[in-house]
Amino acid sequence: MAHTIQRSQGRDTLRYVRLMLLVVPLLLVVAIVIYGLVNQGIEDSLSSYYLGPARDLFVAMLVTTGALLVVYSGEELEDYALNLAGFYAMFVALVPTKLGETLSTLAPGDQSKLILSVRVAIVAVLVVSAAFVWLGFKTARTPHQALAHSSLTKTLGWISTALLAVFVALLLFRAIEGKTFAWVHASAAFLLIFSMGIAIASHLGHAPMCPADTSGGTPNRYRVILGLMALGLIAWPILLIAGVDEALFIVEWFQIGLFAYFWYVESRRLWDSIG
Repeated sequence: MAHTIQRSQGRDTLRYVRLMLLVVPLLLVVAIVIYGLVNQGIEDSLSSYYLGPARDLFVAMLVTTGALLVVYSGEELEDYALNLAGFYAMFVALVPTKLGETLSTLAPGDQSKLILSVRVAIVAVLVVSAAFVWLGFKTARTPHQALAHSSLTKTLGWISTALLAVFVALLLFRAIEGKTFAWVHASAAFLLIFSMGIAIASHLGHAPMCPADTSGGTPNRYRVILGLMALGLIAWPILLIAGVDEALFIVEWFQIGLFAYFWYVESRRLWDSIG
């Protein structure tokens, strides 16, 4: 009886984690819709809301989503990729886009305060992340299995790890420099999408990607999501060339929509599973 209760509690916990990854973005959606109706317009990018009325929800949504991605446990490669995606989501949230332009409009005292707040945020996330990695090694929750399954997963794993190292080096350099934090936000956003792409690719049902078939018998759904993610990134420069001011906003929401649909598919596939 107790064993049955524990299994039920574990299943319900995972259900709610997956559902929260669907529900949390709705907070920002509702806020931006209301903001757009009141002001009769939208910003040129999702990240531009960082300094607007929706700032609190923007930061809360991404930080919560990042934490949920780290908490969620899947197959080895997916788990590693989602951990990285959660890490990058923190910096999309905490390091504003176009920070250099924002700083140039502030008085020296306000500039120092904003730079300090970004530095503190960077250091705090890095320290907590380092502690998380250390606990992973202590509890054997390390990515070695994800990197050793096949030559393909080794390649993807090491590319992801190399990109992580470059990103952390950029973070440290910009934090020490303390000026514009250039490329931090954009790099984090790109790497977040890249890591999510790897996580989704692990569900294509190919043995080199994952030791178990996690496609749920519908690998084409995951192929479509991956294909649309790639098309969204390709569409970004095309929209910019076409003079669409809201190009980044459109692409960002397109990617968020695909992200939400992926978790909808996962929630349905694993609704009655505890693992």
